[in-house]
Amino acid sequence: MEMIYPLFEVITPWHWLVLALVLLGLEMMFATYDLLWLSGAAFLTAAWAALPLPVPLSSWQAEGLFFCVSGIGLLILGRTVFKGFREVTTDRPHLNQRGRSMVGKTAVAPTDFAGGEGRVKFGDSTWLASAVNGVAIAAGTTVTIQAVEGTVLKVSI
Repeated sequence: MEMIYPLFEVITPWHWLVLALVLLGLEMMFATYDLLWLSGAAFLTAAWAALPLPVPLSSWQAEGLFFCVSGIGLLILGRTVFKGFREVTTDRPHLNQRGRSMVGKTAVAPTDFAGGEGRVKFGDSTWLASAVNGVAIAAGTTVTIQAVEGTVLKVSI
């Protein structure tokens, strides 16, 4: 244990700055938003360590305590006050999710359904379809898309 203490006594503001940049880089890779707040705490600790403070406040123990307290404080703020950063809001919630955007729309059955399965024309393409309750659907019937399972539309009259 006595060998480890001298390693901590040479911690400079640059070490905290490097830790902050590493945490920021990891945040950019993983997008957790938690590492962002810890990175901010490391930046604050680097600023704290750069200040000309008296010896008890400029020790590695004080810097470590400052990092822990500011990290916990920023995490709590991030989880409560700034929780809106995590929620993705968009005006196009079904973008790149064609199946979800089709639910509730109407299509036309170009042929009769056999055994509760057939094809429907939606837009400019035809899709495999399955009747929700096994109801017989005749050609030319307008159906409503209830759900999408893979590439099969679940339809009802």
